[in-house]
Amino acid sequence: MKRLSEDIWTIPEFLSADACTTHINRAEGIGFEPAMVNSVRGPKQDTAVRNNDRVIVDDHRLAADLWLKLQENIPSFMHGQQALGLNERFRFYRYDQTQRFRGHVDAPYRRDNGEMSLLTFMIYLNANYAGGETTFPNVSVTPQLGAALIFRHEIFHEGKPVISGRKYVLRSDVMFNPIGRIRG
Repeated sequence: MKRLSEDIWTIPEFLSADACTTHINRAEGIGFEPAMVNSVRGPKQDTAVRNNDRVIVDDHRLAADLWLKLQENIPSFMHGQQALGLNERFRFYRYDQTQRFRGHVDAPYRRDNGEMSLLTFMIYLNANYAGGETTFPNVSVTPQLGAALIFRHEIFHEGKPVISGRKYVLRSDVMFNPIGRIRG
């Protein structure tokens, strides 16, 4: 694990090249659609904010498998809440040339039982493109094949435009539960 700041860190080679290719093929097999943004009135397409494509997949097994690799690298507790695992809702992002996701903060994922996400978890699935850095106010992350990026939701960040090639990312969230609450 490499800390880039107090609330941003990376894990080089979190996934193998073969595993990354498997995820790309899975997402392409399902089929990408234009990515939406959240608004007061619900999800909507807004290409001024983001113009990439997305596939959403719920996969409890993948969440459990990735959590086994990730959990030792993240804080067990944050803001009086205990880390539980990864959100099973995975978002595969695909960015072609000129596509980007303008500056924003990530919204927490909330469950009816009180669990909520506090951290964004991303894996860069390929490296045969130029551009596409993830930038924060004082940090810029150049994507590396198989590397994971973890950061607090409320940190302003941007997915810079892809200059050439095609970029793939797998994204989820680290879920937390208030201490003292029983999961279930």
